[in-house]
Amino acid sequence: MKFIEEIKSEYAKVTWPNKDEVKNATIIVAAMSVAMSLYLGLFDLIASRLMDLLVSVFGG
Repeated sequence: MKFIEEIKSEYAKVTWPNKDEVKNATIIVAAMSVAMSLYLGLFDLIASRLMDLLVSVFGG
């Protein structure tokens, strides 16, 4: 089973992140998720209000 041996060999070469690296990456991902949610929510609100304004001005 050469394939299995090669998998074991490659698996041994993997460098796993330590606890601090995982914690920091998790914080960054969570912060970016919140920031993007706020940005997209604000953009959606502005676009919605703009569309409402355009419809009220030009009829529809």
